[in-house]
Amino acid sequence: MKSAVCRRLLLSLCLLMLVLLSGCTVQKSVIVLLPEDGKVSGAITVENAQGSQLLNQSWQSLEIAGPEGRPTRPVVLDEKAVRDEFGKVMAAMPLQPAHFLLFYKQGSAELIPDSQRLLPTIVTAIKERHPAQLSVVGHTDTMGTPEFNYQLGLLRATSLVDLLVSLGAAPARVDTSSRGNNDLLVKTADQIPEPRNRRAEVTVR
Repeated sequence: MKSAVCRRLLLSLCLLMLVLLSGCTVQKSVIVLLPEDGKVSGAITVENAQGSQLLNQSWQSLEIAGPEGRPTRPVVLDEKAVRDEFGKVMAAMPLQPAHFLLFYKQGSAELIPDSQRLLPTIVTAIKERHPAQLSVVGHTDTMGTPEFNYQLGLLRATSLVDLLVSLGAAPARVDTSSRGNNDLLVKTADQIPEPRNRRAEVTVR
């Protein structure tokens, strides 16, 4: 089986079940492409010496009977039927990454009130994914020099990690970085105080 199109596709996005057929020793592999955040997670090509098939829709499925079987033509399954059939397996799978966007006051590493209220939710996401990996990328608007904005973005990222740890988060791995004003959410000219660009992007895996 080869991965195709979506390099971020994780094992949690592809449900693989080996089912022993009654009365024989042949195994049947059932592969289902699960959604991510309510959207199609990407695409995979299931391929062996007997042929190949593409899965590129949420809840799309195919079967392979035995190690040398030809992949069947994909069909879209009912979500409830998949959960009823494979609920225990899905519950044991790793949680999907959680993404958060937090915003800051002008020229500082102080979160605006709405973003401060998100902190307990992020802490919960980290605890649910133990041992979790936490990535925080700091950003700024175009006020100030590029050098100042790089340092401000880094301060936003590192201070946010400190806040989360103070609230009880204990990620196994932490990656912090700054994009300064090099990756604007809202494109502006220089020296424009755009609130949506003053942000930190948080990913919990």
